[in-house]
Amino acid sequence: MGVVGLVGWIIAALSGVVAAWAGWRWAALRREIASVRAQLTAHRSLGSTQPLEVVVRDDELEALAAEIDTCINAERNAVAVSRAAEARLRREIANLSHDLKTPLIAVRGFLQLVRRDGLGAPNAGDRLEVVARRVDDLGRLVDDFFELSVLDSGERSLELTRVDATTVVGEVLTGFYAAFQQAGVTPRVRLPERTVAVRAEPTALGRVVRNLVANALAYTTGEVVVELSAESGQMILAVSNPADLSPGVADQLFERFYRADQARTGPHAGLGLSIVAELVAQMGGVVQARADSGQLVIEVRLEVWQHS
Repeated sequence: MGVVGLVGWIIAALSGVVAAWAGWRWAALRREIASVRAQLTAHRSLGSTQPLEVVVRDDELEALAAEIDTCINAERNAVAVSRAAEARLRREIANLSHDLKTPLIAVRGFLQLVRRDGLGAPNAGDRLEVVARRVDDLGRLVDDFFELSVLDSGERSLELTRVDATTVVGEVLTGFYAAFQQAGVTPRVRLPERTVAVRAEPTALGRVVRNLVANALAYTTGEVVVELSAESGQMILAVSNPADLSPGVADQLFERFYRADQARTGPHAGLGLSIVAELVAQMGGVVQARADSGQLVIEVRLEVWQHS
């Protein structure tokens, strides 16, 4: 065999090897694609959570499998978030329905008694007073739920400015004078002599203070303590009251419709502290609750106004 013939034979042999390798590679890739398709079917129909497995070493195929895994995980997470949101919405609707129904039942019952006995009955005035209080409860509940929906929608942004927190707290407490007297509670108030100016929105800060005081007054078994101070560039507003709370309950108080009274027999729907948490967050602050030696302490921290 001459040199030319030898070279031709070598080229033919190499071509055969390359063709055989290419055929094997193509068949292997086809099998791998079929395997990936089968795994995707299992993900879709059986809910498999296993990552896609690629046996054949191929950079592009491995990259494709990794990208598909990323998409699957993103979709799975989105579904989980959506289901959690739906479950939360169902709970909120159920709780709202219950809290609307409770005062409505009372209103209906007392109006039936007034209709039966007439307005001239000796206790008609007392019955109508109960009706008026329950209607007020309904109004507060609707207002709270509407405010939460507005805060959630992001349609209203708070314009933060310099606010005299000392004055706001004092004015709110003055507005609760009659409520404290009726409850037989004398609040302990500790306000600094100097003005505490914070970066906040006046109406929102007033709502935060009112909700905290109202919550303490509604559930206290004794006194209500309101303290305002400033340290390390932060305003600290702490409202506390005696409370018999189970371990871990304090962390749940800012959840919507959550109440330590899970029987939901009182006039409060458990929205007030949720509104506090939303407003404080929008003002760039933090709020936390803790149970400390038989006391429930709710603490709000906001940035002190810095002179420019």
